[in-house]
Amino acid sequence: MGFRVAPNVRLRATRRGPRASLGPRIARVHLGGGTPAVSAGHGPVTVWQTLSGGGHAPPPRGRASSRKTAEWNSVRDHLDGLLGQHHREVEHAQRPVIPDPTPIRRRDVRRDLRRRAAAGTPWWRPAARRRAWREADGILDVEVAARRTRRAEEHRQEQAAADAWWAALLANDPDTVMARLDAAFAEHELPGAATAVVEATAHVAVSVLPLERLIGPREPRTTEAGNLSLARVTKTRRHELYQGAIGSAVIAVAAEALATCPGLEAVDVAVLCPEQLGGPAVLLLAELPRASVLPHGATRPVTSTLSELADRGHATLVQDRGRRIGALRPLDAEDPDVRALLDALDAE
Repeated sequence: MGFRVAPNVRLRATRRGPRASLGPRIARVHLGGGTPAVSAGHGPVTVWQTLSGGGHAPPPRGRASSRKTAEWNSVRDHLDGLLGQHHREVEHAQRPVIPDPTPIRRRDVRRDLRRRAAAGTPWWRPAARRRAWREADGILDVEVAARRTRRAEEHRQEQAAADAWWAALLANDPDTVMARLDAAFAEHELPGAATAVVEATAHVAVSVLPLERLIGPREPRTTEAGNLSLARVTKTRRHELYQGAIGSAVIAVAAEALATCPGLEAVDVAVLCPEQLGGPAVLLLAELPRASVLPHGATRPVTSTLSELADRGHATLVQDRGRRIGALRPLDAEDPDVRALLDALDAE
């Protein structure tokens, strides 16, 4: 609704707020709610022109916009984390070196000896306390030498134990390697667990959630206008994301194992889904040599996907993708290797 409040001045109430029109019809300016505009009219024809790039509705503000942005960022961060696990820089294990022991200071030893020597002498007997102090000073040099010898021997034993552990790690001692791998996976929150070590190959199980719990039904995208959008993904795309997340986890676990244990030359990975419908299932098996994943001296694993490594012959991959949409099907539980793996996990 609108009405004239003065000559060449009209006021209208719009859904965007009050809006004023100033000037004669031949040259009129419109201000207030909405986008500023000018118009020129004569007879039955009126021409409009906005002054700020069009009369589009302003972008959403307030709680609804913040909630949408937070949801978009949450989904994006979740997918980026799943697909980029193997982009993390790794740290190669180094021979442990026990720091040199702190030096023994004569002043500290002298104070300690005097305190113990005068412990039973009351303060009102200064002469007795001085005699005790002189006795303590008499054995100061012997005590300093003894403490230095004892501390040096403790340091030597600690370094010898560290060197023995390092030699066992380089020699791929199964207990040493498995304990080190489990500690490294826990430290970096990787879904891996060492199951065996045979010569220079570590066998690792990677546990994953079912597709419905790991990959959501929507994917973050940006429209041509720059707006955030959570687009619904197709079944094929969802399975592609699932396989990409599994491949990234496999490479990340293998790279961490090879960096943590310098004596290893390959990692055999079995991907398990404990919550698979019908019971635990093996989704794929992969053999990853060091040269293909993390060559000696490299600080980052390869950027290729697991499928790309297999296609180039740099990794061995056993999986079943018989369905049209590319879904991973559990491997045959009656296969000897798969059955042995499942039995070993049940025993643990």
